[in-house]
Amino acid sequence: MIRLDPRTKLFLLLSVVLYTAFSETGIKDCAVIGFVTITGMLLGEFRKSIIPALIWFFLYFFALFGLPHIEGVIHTSLLAWLALIFKCYPCCMLAGIIIHSTQISEFMAGMAKMKIPRTIVIPLAVMFRYFPVVKEDWSYIRDAMALRGLRPTPLGFIKNPSAVIDALYVPMLVSASKTADELSLAAVTRGIETPRPRTSRLKIRFGSADIIILISYLGLIIFGIMG
Repeated sequence: MIRLDPRTKLFLLLSVVLYTAFSETGIKDCAVIGFVTITGMLLGEFRKSIIPALIWFFLYFFALFGLPHIEGVIHTSLLAWLALIFKCYPCCMLAGIIIHSTQISEFMAGMAKMKIPRTIVIPLAVMFRYFPVVKEDWSYIRDAMALRGLRPTPLGFIKNPSAVIDALYVPMLVSASKTADELSLAAVTRGIETPRPRTSRLKIRFGSADIIILISYLGLIIFGIMG
């Protein structure tokens, strides 16, 4: 397992975005999925690398061998949907690996070294802390609904809409509002509003692994745009 600089991870995400934006959808997409999968495994994120890769290859082989046997409106709809998936999937896959493998303190230290304005860094840092807390609250609410015999699914909503609204949407809205207030107070307590430069005990620097990964992804961009 290796450890990459947060700035390196941002470059990797930017390179994949450029790759998918300027390259044609096709067999070359297997290369970028392979790069992302290997990167995630090197970062120690095996589950978030292997499972999404298997899903992508399933969709890819379905588009090659299953889609030609479908006709009509269903074929057109699936073709448009798969085209969008193939463009966005590598970026979302790598973003999930980066978010899961990067601590908020590392992210803010890297952004401080890049001299990025605080008006951009602070909302991103709060957002990264916000979603995990909301996900945890969602699991608690889902367990509570299961005890009452309710399911947070479209079918459950159709069967009993008023009960699902009372048991799901109202608690989620209240919990989300409370979480936002708590995160804002925690950020102020930690001195996020101070105008002085932020210090960090983390050592953020480029290493040999960063250089190798950067060169590899730079070659990926060239291969995708000019190959």
